[in-house]
Amino acid sequence: MKKTGIFPSVCILFAISLFSIGCGGGSSDQPDLGSVTGAIALDGKPLGGVIVVFSPEEGRQSVGITDADGKYELQYTGDSRGAKIGKHSVGFMASDDEDVKASASIPAKYAAGTETGLSAEVVAGKNTFDFTDLTSD
Repeated sequence: MKKTGIFPSVCILFAISLFSIGCGGGSSDQPDLGSVTGAIALDGKPLGGVIVVFSPEEGRQSVGITDADGKYELQYTGDSRGAKIGKHSVGFMASDDEDVKASASIPAKYAAGTETGLSAEVVAGKNTFDFTDLTSD
């Protein structure tokens, strides 16, 4: 059974943006970024193999993928880590990569591209955003 939804479209857009920006010599109009790391847990257990999506009010999204311990680091473009400074809505997606399986299903209420109610204010320098109180109900 084939999965449908926004995931393939988001992955394609992200891949295109990574390669188009990453293959150039860099861009002088890149916004200021803050480094972003954190952890994700669902029902008290680390949520591994999940794509974390930070969407600013305007501009490019930043994404990262959680490791087995639920930890992530955001990537802005192919060679730039972090996220645009400012307010972001936050959501999550399962990876459809065969080698990266989510350790649990992501509840629809936290799906990237929907109103999750999760947000983060990225500032210059280092930022840590933990989303460790997510629940499946």
